[in-house]
Amino acid sequence: MEQIEVAALQAVLTLLLGPPMGSFAALLADRLPRGQPVVFTRSQCERCGSILRWWELMPLLSYILLRGRCAQCAARIPARLWQAELAGLALAALALWAGLGLGGAVVFWCLLALILSDLRFYRLPDVLTGALVLLAIGLALWPPGAAAWDWAGLVQAVLGGATGAAAFWALSAGYRAIRGRAGMGAGDIRLMAGLGALIVPVAGWHGLALMTLIAGLSGLVLGLSRAMRRGRGLNRQMRLPFGACLASATIFVCAVAGSGLL
Repeated sequence: MEQIEVAALQAVLTLLLGPPMGSFAALLADRLPRGQPVVFTRSQCERCGSILRWWELMPLLSYILLRGRCAQCAARIPARLWQAELAGLALAALALWAGLGLGGAVVFWCLLALILSDLRFYRLPDVLTGALVLLAIGLALWPPGAAAWDWAGLVQAVLGGATGAAAFWALSAGYRAIRGRAGMGAGDIRLMAGLGALIVPVAGWHGLALMTLIAGLSGLVLGLSRAMRRGRGLNRQMRLPFGACLASATIFVCAVAGSGLL
């Protein structure tokens, strides 16, 4: 009975943390690529610069109460902030459904920040990719419900991270040798270290292969859709947020594997 109560409290806490962590992920994705401070700077309106008060920072509720506008200058609040809060809640629920607990939710929130950063700036900040590696290793070493350190999981995480990074480094080096220019950013290679460390203990080596396949297909679909909107064909100069595709595919594979469907 006590274990059930602890699990229920942890689930409630995870869900309550979802929206504010989604908001924090959006903050990281906005400030880190631009080199702005994160911890010691208060939130303010992008247009008038007024410092936001506590009731203007309530996750999910403030956007609705303010009707999507700044209380001081009536400038529109970017909808992406509210959407990030919803995404944080959805990822919390997904982590719980997959049996990954609060630890899994934290990893998903880190991936959310990477997705948002790559979609907006085509950047994968080193702070976030480094944090992902540490979180993935921590989750592998102490998975949800474990009563002791999982050393086998740690070995899998290290091997998965090394394999993912090495494979993408080889692809990047091969592309450069053939084309004479970079076809993949160093951020994607560092990202794969964290993704490999996360996926292999949860979904196995076939999960890593499946994630890469899904990311490649989603990247192709994204490229085609962008080309169609611009009325152009696919070309080598088109920039794609492939890191966001990798991170999104990782969330999907980990959730499916954690739930026992993979």
